[in-house]
Amino acid sequence: MPIGEYMLQRRVEFHETDRVGMVHFSNYFRYMDTAMGEFFRALKLPGPLTRYWGGTKDEELDWPYVSATCDFKEPLQFDDVVEIRIWVKKIGTKSLTFGISFKKEGVEVAAGRMVVVCSKGIQGHPQTIEIPAFIRERLAVPSWVETAS
Repeated sequence: MPIGEYMLQRRVEFHETDRVGMVHFSNYFRYMDTAMGEFFRALKLPGPLTRYWGGTKDEELDWPYVSATCDFKEPLQFDDVVEIRIWVKKIGTKSLTFGISFKKEGVEVAAGRMVVVCSKGIQGHPQTIEIPAFIRERLAVPSWVETAS
């Protein structure tokens, strides 16, 4: 079944916090990375993050990040439960742009954006390639999402 968004929940762990008990900013990027991996896993393409996410062989695809941003509104603290929602914002010829929202008790506490490019051949020199049709077919995209022609 095609998907265009994915949601996961997690509890903030003690080791993710700083001296005053707030989540260190770098962990939001780790959370976004986890959400991205889970999104690709939910596409039900082969392997546990293999072949179509994090491939290590020349014939496998990878999706390296080319941009990652996060704006912080309210702090998360130890033991908070955070809902992380990721969705496709834009499909380019070779790239996917994702939006990420972090909510605690229904209130957005941070918002991020990540851009990945489709590539092959990470053993030597990775080459960006057009997103294959079979992957585009797995992405359920609302009409408001930008797509490359």
